[in-house]
Amino acid sequence: SAAGKSQKAEKPLKPAAPKPAKSANIVFVLSALAVLVALAWVVLVPAGGKAKKPKAIKAPFASEKAFDGQTVRAKGFQGSHVISFTDKSCPHCVEATEALDGLEAKLKAQATKLAGKLKVAQVDCSKHADLCTKFGVAGDSEDASGYPTLLWFRAGELQGAYDGERTTQGLEEWAITKEAEGALTQ
Repeated sequence: SAAGKSQKAEKPLKPAAPKPAKSANIVFVLSALAVLVALAWVVLVPAGGKAKKPKAIKAPFASEKAFDGQTVRAKGFQGSHVISFTDKSCPHCVEATEALDGLEAKLKAQATKLAGKLKVAQVDCSKHADLCTKFGVAGDSEDASGYPTLLWFRAGELQGAYDGERTTQGLEEWAITKEAEGALTQ
């Protein structure tokens, strides 16, 4: 009965169970990754689900406090100011404001040789009507220049109106020309 021994029933093989240590490590790594992604989301994206946009650089607003009569309070600054007198209801004022904002960004970044020699600002005539009337921009006079009006001041003193292109490049080129003439600073 040797033949009977050779036909011995073989035990079926059981599949190997996964090692608990490896699966635990994978779960831990995936959990840690999920936590890091969640933290990055909280830090980088504000409430509302939209990514933060870089803050745009805007030309500062000026009020009556920035002026002494027809003079800009320059506090020792011997350079020039270009001040835009605008009104929120004026569609052409948007162009002038964007040009001024663009030049302000270049001045802040010192991306132009005019940094330290030129400052820009804007006056909202819807809030400061008396100031705009004082400078001949608004009011009942037939000579009122209207919106937008850009005025040039050197060392605080009014020099006149800017009448060039209302673009960042136009303003910058005008100021570079004034500097070459020796007229930008006093």
